[in-house]
Amino acid sequence: MTARNLPYPADLPFEVPSEHVIATPWVDVSMPHTLATRLRRHRSSVVALFDKAPAGQMQYTIASRLLDAYRALVAFPDDAIGWFPFGWNEAQRLLERWRPDVIVASSAPPTSLLIANVLHRQYGVPWVGELRDLWTDDHYYPYSMWRRVLETWLECRTLRIAAGLVTVSEPLARALRLRYNLPTEVVLNGFDPADYPPMRPTRADPQLTIVYTGAIYLNRRAAPLFAALQRLGARAARVRVTVYSHSISGIVAIRSEAQQYGVEHLLDVRDAVPHREALAQQRAADVLLLLLWNDPRERGVYTGKLFEYLGARRPILGIGPADNVAADLIRERRAGMVSADPAEIAGQLTRWLDAKERGGIPDLPASASAGLSREEQTRRLEAFLERLVGQRELSGEQSQDA
Repeated sequence: MTARNLPYPADLPFEVPSEHVIATPWVDVSMPHTLATRLRRHRSSVVALFDKAPAGQMQYTIASRLLDAYRALVAFPDDAIGWFPFGWNEAQRLLERWRPDVIVASSAPPTSLLIANVLHRQYGVPWVGELRDLWTDDHYYPYSMWRRVLETWLECRTLRIAAGLVTVSEPLARALRLRYNLPTEVVLNGFDPADYPPMRPTRADPQLTIVYTGAIYLNRRAAPLFAALQRLGARAARVRVTVYSHSISGIVAIRSEAQQYGVEHLLDVRDAVPHREALAQQRAADVLLLLLWNDPRERGVYTGKLFEYLGARRPILGIGPADNVAADLIRERRAGMVSADPAEIAGQLTRWLDAKERGGIPDLPASASAGLSREEQTRRLEAFLERLVGQRELSGEQSQDA
């Protein structure tokens, strides 16, 4: 069950058969979603907006701050709260004629957890909360302390009666187990092998192409890469860093970093492309750029991009701290390097340039992505749900015998 006409790019594949989907209306309480949707529909270019003038950037910044203040007051606990009455009503209709073994609510948005909680209280069906991002413990939590206190109360009231929880890494799972003392499973984001082009295009030129796709967050800095390019001197002319993104503030930041080290001519910033094309660009790249978190509190957070990169089977250049789960996975899979040291990065860039001169950089071995497909990760979720349902049925039988 979901909402219809969501403000996401229409090119994202919807792979669930339509007969198994209930899509309800919803009320958009968040103006940022509406504005973002209009921007996409009109195919506006964030790069063009950046290039216009500082005045355009200033207008964007002021509007963003005003909209953030509006959301803090209205979008509680999230932008999807306008879906709650529609989702709840449609779920009640469904449960009156058909009873599931378990309800799985995936968050974000937390509104889905609220609906599952209410349905459990009404019908007694066990429910599992899937937190792809933590709720109030997310270190990107954007609101003030007064709202965090109120929302933490709501989170505890919602999750404490779940049958189990799911999240994306073992450090996050430990945090949830500590707070709620509930069975908690780790299910990684994964990738779909069928989404990638069957063949990788070959590049005849000796240029080393480094590709980044997706949002650019301000607490993930590319400065060590640009410092490394500065160290390469004249040889850096054979490196091109291409970024596909829709993040205006991120584009401003990454261009500023490149200018700081005098290598802005090596940076090519482009508008975001449809998902399938982004995967094709990843597959065609020599190296894939991953910007990791500078905040040590983010050590337990993966990014979905990392699993897409592993699915593309191209070497990964991670920029940032090496003591987090994403860096651990890259090392364990021998999928590239992670460093914040410009000298180390420059050395690796030199080795990749040498490999290009010798004929090219080979794909990562199949072992780099083994076991990480979405199908394999969904099997983990399936087994976890079966265990929870089986345990509840067994405890129910024991209660009846008593």
